[in-house]
Amino acid sequence: MKLVWHADNLLEVDWLRDVLGDLVEEECTDLALTCFDDDCIHVVSSNSRPLPAYEDYFQECRARCRRLVLLHTSDEWFSGGYALYRHFDAVIRNFATGLARHEGIWTIPEGYANGTRTSGAVRPITERPYVWSFTGEIKASRTDMAAAFAGLEPNFLTGTASIYGSGGRKLSKPEFDDVLDNTMFSPCPMGNAILETWRLYESLELGCIPIIETRASIDYFTRLFGPHPIPSFRSWEAARTYAQHALADKSSLLRKQSEISSWWTAKKQDVRKQVRRAATGPSHRAALQRFGALTRNRYPPVHEPLRLLELLRHQSGGSLMRRIKRPGGPLRRIARESLRNLRA
Repeated sequence: MKLVWHADNLLEVDWLRDVLGDLVEEECTDLALTCFDDDCIHVVSSNSRPLPAYEDYFQECRARCRRLVLLHTSDEWFSGGYALYRHFDAVIRNFATGLARHEGIWTIPEGYANGTRTSGAVRPITERPYVWSFTGEIKASRTDMAAAFAGLEPNFLTGTASIYGSGGRKLSKPEFDDVLDNTMFSPCPMGNAILETWRLYESLELGCIPIIETRASIDYFTRLFGPHPIPSFRSWEAARTYAQHALADKSSLLRKQSEISSWWTAKKQDVRKQVRRAATGPSHRAALQRFGALTRNRYPPVHEPLRLLELLRHQSGGSLMRRIKRPGGPLRRIARESLRNLRA
């Protein structure tokens, strides 16, 4: 099949090429929306342009093409416009949400960022100098994580607006991967909007033991993965206690590292199979037409409160209060998108 990129600034290209594998025979970049070839996988990003902006183009594609597959990326904000899905035979997307759970829609993990080291021997967990590490902006539930893990040493912690070293120099991707390669436990607190972040998958690739969050109303990663061996906690204090106790049993740590590594290898293979089934299996066009016809997908004022409730489920009490007290980028983006959608 032909892979058509309708965005040229994606940070998960390496991951998408990994899971697509030899399914793709050729690629092209089509920012001008001029490709009408048959048997294509079209990659769109909600960070590049809202889905309704593609309506005329994909309506024309549907009229001309026998088979269309959509690969919808960068939708961590659950921005809507899902009526567009009705033009396709299958939809593959990242970021799990009940707002896009339907026959004909496959949700895959967000995956790792471009440039992540994905080959080579994994360093045994007991030979890593850092008990835990975190590099990035300390915000939302990350504040609780940093406070809970403080004093558990040795560690590598840089709390900045980006991935920077203590002297203000931005770490290169190889340097960032080196930090993970030297880390035993990798706390993976929530990102800008939801619980899933690249950090989890980068940690898995580099052989760390990730630690992830759950919420009272949502066990996001079990919804996404099914049963999994990744340590998961409702509070970062409980995660800290787990890490402290685990450090006392080196053989158990090695078994846990091996268990997670084997699971992740198998999960990636399963994702590749899912993607292939979606792209080459029977058409789900009728089901996706029914999905697109749902009231919440046709009328943005209906979608907006539902997506706000969905995003709210990803917040801890502490992260929600911090964002209300100090409104920043995430709240501004939500407000901007909500106004745009309500005017649509």
